Amino acid sequence: MKTVLIAMAVSILIAAPAFAADNVPQPKGPGPSFEQRKSDILKRIDERIARNQEEKSCVQAAKTHDDINACREKFKAEVLQQRPKPR
Repeated sequence: MKTVLIAMAVSILIAAPAFAADNVPQPKGPGPSFEQRKSDILKRIDERIARNQEEKSCVQAAKTHDDINACREKFKAEVLQQRPKPR
């Protein structure tokens, strides 16, 4: 029984560093410059703000619950279309 416990402890000690290793793939080659990345992020933020403003205007113009639901469905569908497909 002791040998089984010792063997398990040794195998855990040996396997632990393998699981702790950083397996995140590093980008290959030079990536976009800081300015390019910053510009892309700001562009996406501006696009989201514009979409939110349009949705806000739609909801403000709504007269009934059905109008509000139509706004929500319309903008929800747009967001889902723009999301990247799962791999």
